[in-house]
Amino acid sequence: MNGTESTTVDGAADQYVVDGRTKANFGLAAKQLSLSGKRAILLVSVGQRYHEGDKLRATVELVNRSGFQQLTVAVADTLQRTNYLRLGPEDAYARALREGDEWLERNDKLLGRLTVAHDVLRWDEALQDPSYPGFRQRVEQAYAQNPAYREAVHATIGKFIERLLARDPQADTEVAFRNCLSYLIEECPIIMPMWAHQGYDYVIYPQPMTAAMAETQRLFVTGEYPGKGSWLSLKFKKRAGAPVAAS
Repeated sequence: MNGTESTTVDGAADQYVVDGRTKANFGLAAKQLSLSGKRAILLVSVGQRYHEGDKLRATVELVNRSGFQQLTVAVADTLQRTNYLRLGPEDAYARALREGDEWLERNDKLLGRLTVAHDVLRWDEALQDPSYPGFRQRVEQAYAQNPAYREAVHATIGKFIERLLARDPQADTEVAFRNCLSYLIEECPIIMPMWAHQGYDYVIYPQPMTAAMAETQRLFVTGEYPGKGSWLSLKFKKRAGAPVAAS
């Protein structure tokens, strides 16, 4: 969009507004990094507000001016199926896949503003990568045999359950624990060792690493793939006042 008017994507709610008022950065630590010529993953959690509207626009502009050689937009859609298991496995999968389709359709124009070489990776494609089973097996073994790793995973699950209970005091925490564990055991092998193995220098995401992800990085990336799989946390700042040009 060019100009100063606010727009919404498909007439959706405020989270889809693109008004040009959001500024994105990688934080102070990243100012010491040379991102030019590097390969990066933009990890997208479908359904999160920070991957929609003006925040997504600001993310695209930040990527463009950072000088990356190549960007993969990783749409973690079917990973979210564990959040919908009350629907049953098949319906949960179908809903998560549909929401990924809708995210890509809704944000096609914003992603089209990327000026760096880029591609899109759906979560099912990552799961089908030939190297995934081996990395997953190593993560499962670490969870079973390494107390420090198991503690990091449980700490991450514990934080999720705290947030869940704040929203729903009657939530079944045993079910939540199982679902979270399944989620992490599927997620961690892909985001850290597998993408580092594939040569990605950075993973871009709006939140810091969880304890589980940080320990996965320490165990499986730092020594085996030095300089790869570094984490870039997105930070956003909203400008006050009237909307500015969002071109």
